[in-house]
Amino acid sequence: MNDAQKPLVGKSARSSIESTRSKPVLRDTAYRKFMDYLLSGQLKPGRLVSQRELCEAIGASIGAMREALKRLEAEGVVTLIPQRGVMVREPSEKELNDIYQIRKIFEVHAVRIFAETGDSQKLAKIKAQTMEVIAGKAETRQELGQLSRERSLVDDLLHRLIISALNNPSFEEIFDRLQVPVSVSRLSVQPRFMDSLPGLKEHLEIIEALEARDQDAAEALMLHHLEKGRRRAVGLD
Repeated sequence: MNDAQKPLVGKSARSSIESTRSKPVLRDTAYRKFMDYLLSGQLKPGRLVSQRELCEAIGASIGAMREALKRLEAEGVVTLIPQRGVMVREPSEKELNDIYQIRKIFEVHAVRIFAETGDSQKLAKIKAQTMEVIAGKAETRQELGQLSRERSLVDDLLHRLIISALNNPSFEEIFDRLQVPVSVSRLSVQPRFMDSLPGLKEHLEIIEALEARDQDAAEALMLHHLEKGRRRAVGLD
C-alpha cells in the first residue's frame, strides 16, 4: 500500500480518540474527589447543590463531573434533579437494615477465618492506630472534623483487614459498595459517633479475641458489633 492509499487520521480524529480514552480517567478522578468531599462532611445528605458548585469545590471539569454523577446516581448515592441540581440521598432504614444483614453473613465468616490464620502484625498495627484515635483530642470545629475523619478511616481498616482473610476480591468489592451508604448515614450521627466512640471500642474487643485466636469469641463480638452498628446507623442507639 503506498502513501496515497493509507487511511488518513487527521488531527481532529486523533483528538477525538484521545478524548474518548481520557474520559474514564477524568470520570474516575471526579468520582473519587466527590466521595472524598462528601465523606469529609462538607456535603450533607439532603442538601441541594448545582453541578457547577461541585465542579468548583472538587476541581473537576463539568464533563467529568456529569459522567461521575451518572455513576453515583446508579449506585444510589445521589439523586439528579433536572434544572435544579444534585442531592445526596440519605439511605432509608430498610436499605441500612439490608446492608447490615449482608455484612453479618460474610463478615462473621471472615472473622472466624482471620482468628485462625490472620496476620498478627497487621492486626497489631491497627490496634495501635485504634487506640491512638480513641485517645485523640480536638478543641476547634476544624480539629473535630479532622479527628472524626481519622476515626472513620481507622474504623474501616479493621473490617477490610478481616475481609482480606477470605482472599476473595469479590467480597472486597461488595464491602466497598456497602460501605458508601453506611458512611453517608454516619454523616447524620457523626457528633454522637465522635463523642462515645462505641464502634472503635467494640473493635478493641474484637481485636483482643483475634489476638487470642478465639474464633467463637471473635464471631460473637463481630455479630454484636454489627448489630450495634446497624442500630446506630438507623438512629436507635
